[in-house]
Amino acid sequence: MTSTSAEGAALYAQIRETIREEIASGVLKPGEKLLPEEELAVLLGASRMTIRRGILDLIDEGVLYRRRGVGTFVAHRHIERDHNRLVSYFDAALAEGFEPKMEVLSREVIGAKLMVARALGLRENEPIIWVRTLRLADGEPLSVHDEHVPYRLFPDLLEADLSTRQLWECLSDHGFSVKRAVQRVEARLAEEEMAQLLGVEEGAPILYKLRTVYSEDGTPLEFAICHNRGDRYSSTNTLTR
Repeated sequence: MTSTSAEGAALYAQIRETIREEIASGVLKPGEKLLPEEELAVLLGASRMTIRRGILDLIDEGVLYRRRGVGTFVAHRHIERDHNRLVSYFDAALAEGFEPKMEVLSREVIGAKLMVARALGLRENEPIIWVRTLRLADGEPLSVHDEHVPYRLFPDLLEADLSTRQLWECLSDHGFSVKRAVQRVEARLAEEEMAQLLGVEEGAPILYKLRTVYSEDGTPLEFAICHNRGDRYSSTNTLTR
């Protein structure tokens, strides 16, 4: 005979997988609110504690998320970036089953600010090309990238089609292959302009990333400032000892 505790364990796992299947099949959509635990308990014929245990497993996995005092919601799928390798956004998104798209918001020649100049090994106010792009996954905003490259190395980048080609491909056309990158990631809150571009509320969590990309001979090619939606973007790193 199966024990009561074993039955409870089996039931919460069934409930967890039922919710997961409804999300996978599209019955429950990203951003949609789940029924309250009390209603789910009646609907599924289980105790509220059993319902909660199944839901907590999905919250731990990032499949669901909870807003205090509001309820439990279906999370958007994350773009999982493996930062142990240099992979373009298009390649990473396609590999995970997303439809990637990139919109060029701004592109112009400006003088390098101090932080940008230091990263690219330039003089302050030396001409650079600044490109701001909005990256989308399945039509939903994911990140805003402000990319800076030395004008003297890539003057015709102003005419390049960056809506279908990654910037790194354009750099390669000039004989500079991207070899390595150094980046820093930190948590920040979305300010008004960035919140509007990313389609989130002002003050929503974002992952802020600074990245300098180098060629094989060590030439700094690009300095990027990236604002990534905290609810759509995750990073994986392999640590060894």
